[in-house]
Amino acid sequence: MTGILNRLERVGAGYGSRVPDPADRRRVRGAAVPAAVTRVVALYQPHYARLTDLFADLFADELAAITDSFTPTTAMAHSNVEELRDRDTKGG
Repeated sequence: MTGILNRLERVGAGYGSRVPDPADRRRVRGAAVPAAVTRVVALYQPHYARLTDLFADLFADELAAITDSFTPTTAMAHSNVEELRDRDTKGG
């Protein structure tokens, strides 16, 4: 988790920051930088608007079928990414 927070803090103007936990001074929480949230929403909002339009006329069973296909497809994509990372770190 520390590595993820480090990268979120370093990227450009920073997408994340560390905030002290008010209940436990030994802990730190990760928080999104508001300006970064605005940038991310601006980037992804058109995509989500198109998806909403695309799915608007589908029936519940059609949406369920699409949703059911996402789970194994996403797992396969993650597996492929891990294989590529392993191959890259092993120089192959």
